[in-house]
Amino acid sequence: MNVVALIRRTLLRPARPVPARLRVRLAAWVSVAGSLVYVGEKMYMAAHGQIGMPGHPAPASVQAQFEHPGLAQAGNASLGIVAALVAWATVARWGGRIPRWMLMSALTLTAVTQSLGAVVTVWRADFGSVGPGWRAVYETVSGSAGLLAWAVVAVSYWLRTRTCARSRTGAPHAGPARLTAGAGR
Repeated sequence: MNVVALIRRTLLRPARPVPARLRVRLAAWVSVAGSLVYVGEKMYMAAHGQIGMPGHPAPASVQAQFEHPGLAQAGNASLGIVAALVAWATVARWGGRIPRWMLMSALTLTAVTQSLGAVVTVWRADFGSVGPGWRAVYETVSGSAGLLAWAVVAVSYWLRTRTCARSRTGAPHAGPARLTAGAGR
């Protein structure tokens, strides 16, 4: 057996997941939108030459650690673009051409880091004694929605590609019939 053919057949086989339902596509677009908002916030901070997030700049001692804070923030913004592409790939046709293991690895890493960022965003929301301001409410709602959206995207992609992988190998289906019934649509 040819080693190149074996590698191509096993490692480079496209995932071709079952099409995502509307709720999953909406969760993916919430993830994409949240990532793009993050990109905008990081680019804003890069333009001002500061580390942190708008409304929450890092302390002066942290700012002093960066020789080029704008460049560091632009690097963080590029990670937000990658996160948006990963979320989009789980529901887009072009994402079906990416091998399952590759996109699942990127999705796991992205979902974990984005979820940690969402937890930090919710945790740092300032609900002062006067009452919550618009920024605190926004951070809590956007962080919670982002956390839920990334969880839906990751679990859905794992389930949709797991069902396809079993059907291509000839193993019996363990998933519900409704997942495989709409695969041709």
